[in-house]
Amino acid sequence: MLSYTVHFVTYLGAAMAAVKGSKQYQMVVVPYRPLYKAMIFLAFLFAMAVFGWLTYEFGNNQGLELKVEVVREKDMISKELGEARALISEMRQEIADLTVGGEIDNQANEEVRQTIENQQNLLAAQNEEISFYKGVMLPNVANKGLRIERMDVISNVPGRVRYSLLLTQVVDKHDYVQGGVRISLLGQNDGQEETIQVSESGQVSESGRDKSGAIKFRFRYFQNIIGELQLPEGFVPREVMVVAQSSGSNAQRLEKTFDWPL
Repeated sequence: MLSYTVHFVTYLGAAMAAVKGSKQYQMVVVPYRPLYKAMIFLAFLFAMAVFGWLTYEFGNNQGLELKVEVVREKDMISKELGEARALISEMRQEIADLTVGGEIDNQANEEVRQTIENQQNLLAAQNEEISFYKGVMLPNVANKGLRIERMDVISNVPGRVRYSLLLTQVVDKHDYVQGGVRISLLGQNDGQEETIQVSESGQVSESGRDKSGAIKFRFRYFQNIIGELQLPEGFVPREVMVVAQSSGSNAQRLEKTFDWPL
């Protein structure tokens, strides 16, 4: 009742002021209820708290779902990464196996090639030996008598060479044949043509000065004459000339030239 009285007095004062010509205001008489306002304020706070809690829960749930999704994706990526690493390791092992296998194949092919080449060389040498023995032993060979088969020259030390001269005879009746053979080297020395002769001792003497430089031979089937010689300084051989002279009733003189093989 007291509040209504205060509001009425205020309204009455305002009406009197309006009569006196002052500015007029519209006044509204409302009941004075402080408990109602407090309840409204508490309700607003409660609503805000509920809204904040709901917002928090919603965000928390969304965050949990996002976190679960991220963890799931991480696990999937980790799994795919592990599979990729395993695949890479397997491929590297396969590449290594292929590389090693290729190297083994190449090595095996090289060994097979070398074996075939060695067998071919051996077969060629055997065929040569067979042809040689056929030429020596068979009496129906066209070129009968003393023969100069081959001349081999090798060098292990510069300026010093080792030679091997093979002589044979093809006859119906293999009696001993004997005689002498001269080996001469033809080449150049300081741009000048020069011929040097190999003596029986293996030394080199100038042609025309040593008339007794023949190398003696005596055999029934074949003889391999082996020796060493020191080349004169500055001398460059071009070819080897071999002259074989047999003695007796069926004496023969043979001459054969070989290219210098070194």
